[in-house]
Amino acid sequence: MHEYEIAALKIIKKERKIDFDDLQREAGIERDKLMWAIENLKTAGFVEIKKVEETKYTLTEEGLGYLNGMPEEKLAKEAAGKPVILDDSVSKVALSWAKKNGWIDIKGGKVISTGKWNASKDYDQRAALKAVKEGKAADGAALESAVKRGLVKTVKKTGAVTVTITTKGSSAEPEKGGIGAITRDVIASGSWKKEKLRPYDIKAPYEGVYPARLHPLHEMINKVRGAWLNMGFVESVGPIVESSFWNFDALFSPQDHPTREMQDTFFLKNPKTLDIEDMELLARVKKMHKTGWNQSFSEELSKQAVLRTHTTSVSVRGIKRFADALENNYPLKLFSVGRVFRNETIDYKHLAEFYQTDGIVIGNNLSLANLFDVLNKFYAQLGMDKIRFKPSYFPFTEPSLEIQYFDEERGEEIEIGGGGIIRQEITKAMGTDKTVLAWGLSIDRLMMHKLGISTITELYKNDVGWLRSRPPVKV
Repeated sequence: MHEYEIAALKIIKKERKIDFDDLQREAGIERDKLMWAIENLKTAGFVEIKKVEETKYTLTEEGLGYLNGMPEEKLAKEAAGKPVILDDSVSKVALSWAKKNGWIDIKGGKVISTGKWNASKDYDQRAALKAVKEGKAADGAALESAVKRGLVKTVKKTGAVTVTITTKGSSAEPEKGGIGAITRDVIASGSWKKEKLRPYDIKAPYEGVYPARLHPLHEMINKVRGAWLNMGFVESVGPIVESSFWNFDALFSPQDHPTREMQDTFFLKNPKTLDIEDMELLARVKKMHKTGWNQSFSEELSKQAVLRTHTTSVSVRGIKRFADALENNYPLKLFSVGRVFRNETIDYKHLAEFYQTDGIVIGNNLSLANLFDVLNKFYAQLGMDKIRFKPSYFPFTEPSLEIQYFDEERGEEIEIGGGGIIRQEITKAMGTDKTVLAWGLSIDRLMMHKLGISTITELYKNDVGWLRSRPPVKV
């Protein structure tokens, strides 16, 4: 036996049953080494190991608010004084539970007391909340009801690990079985020549080690950034809080377009508006809208402050910035990575906040073939060689395309981006006659494919256990 096994077995034989923490304290052996030793003893049939799972209860925020009185108690007390008019001010929760408890009745549009509510008697559900708060045992039925109401939440966790001696272990006589480590003393004494060396078990259990690592989303962002840089692109940045001018108007999105409405866009209260400093550019964009959409153009709407709905606002700023570049500097290749915000209904592939990467190529005589080539090379660097392009529509590109990959688990195509050739109306307003290829790609949805997760909400749960053990982002 190894010296750790001998030390552990002696203590367990004496105590018959002992908690792992107490065993470690008494043996004075490092946790992972002791774990290895008792696992070996278990394999030999000398001990049994049990992990006790504990169920604990804690109050929710709502439960904490009810410690001094449940809503049904308050309604019963009010009705005991005089009938309560049944209108929207009466809590449905209070009404339901007070009726269920037999404290009230409803007659003629009024809540009437039945006389069964006793102010001096401690209500069983509130007593259960109080017991949970104080860490005491609570009435089972009342506690179960409080859990169902969302007033108490259940927390299950693995408690103490206990080690118990077996009949075989009780009769075992620990003997030192060879040299387990080549130390200075072993070499100096020459004992290694006389005693056999114990084999080293590389499959022995050990305590987990969790070195620092990046969040998988930031890992992916770094890989995306590296892919663009490898292709000769230059990174550009822009503000998260944008004016509607840069977020919508400069991209030829009509001022009555549905995406501007509250269900899709987050409008800010502070600041409520942002000034547009380039009045000549504003005039050109205004003319673009009047000519292209044959409708009036409101400068006040242009000044509305929003959380950007796409990083294409960074791209259009790039078109304006490099509109007068020297001819020999083309083609210009820019990309951006950043958070965007949309008031979406949350599901497995939609969130109100997510990450996008946008890009543009500005040059002469560019075509869709060039765009396909850029996107294929980008995704190839991320290990995705089976993307598909599908015709689509966006206000700021013509022609437009959608980028998809096939999700084998769900058996459906997942949209991961869009792109196209920036409309000439936009490039002209921005001050250039060059052709501009553009795209906007989802990073979060790429993560579903790369990590094998079923929903992008898993990326934002802050589950430390998953973050420690999740697979690396491979490209």
